[in-house]
Amino acid sequence: MSADWAALDDRAWQLYSGMHRMLLRLAGRLPDELITRTRAMLAGGDLAYLPDTVAIAAVERGVPLTAQEVGLLREVFAALGFEGEPTASDEITLTTATPVTGHTFSPDVVRPPRVPARLDLTGGVPDELADLEDDLLDLVDHLVVDALSGHAGVAVVRRAWRDGPGGARRVYLVEVDPGVPAWEPTLEAQTEASQTGESDPQVEVYWTGDDLPPYHRAALEAAVLLWRR
Repeated sequence: MSADWAALDDRAWQLYSGMHRMLLRLAGRLPDELITRTRAMLAGGDLAYLPDTVAIAAVERGVPLTAQEVGLLREVFAALGFEGEPTASDEITLTTATPVTGHTFSPDVVRPPRVPARLDLTGGVPDELADLEDDLLDLVDHLVVDALSGHAGVAVVRRAWRDGPGGARRVYLVEVDPGVPAWEPTLEAQTEASQTGESDPQVEVYWTGDDLPPYHRAALEAAVLLWRR
């Protein structure tokens, strides 16, 4: 099954967009490395091991999935022509909703009390925060924005910082138009961020109007606006 957008029929779109949304719901629940890797697999059309990878990780990490999500893993598996079911898919704990992850988010990694949530940086850093310019906008931000702003269908790019046991991590939140293959700008932004040494970049690309998981709603509440079309 190819990731070539021109070659995607309605059925393929359902599977790709379904997997993309599933990986959104798993953000903050599975390890960052796994989220970044599986998103790259999806964008590259490398679906052969994707159902097994997600199912095994969900079982090993005790991460519950909805019955619809488990069904999607099985659909992708069958669409690839495989017999049987994804490994460990019958061992996945079921849930009826995407749970809260417990992460907290802030607009700035260094001095969040001085930086208001939802700060608009599209016109540059405001004068009153000029001393924080290097903290608020760095090379990674500029490269990601440069890459995504030239991508057809990208409407908004935001960034928040996520707190957690592994230290602060930047999370990009990218809004795209309905019908845009969201996995493509995801991979593009991951690639750009990785080139600067950012490990396992977290790039959350969602469609305008989508009902987002609690993780993303919390991140958006704190995120700064980097670019708008």
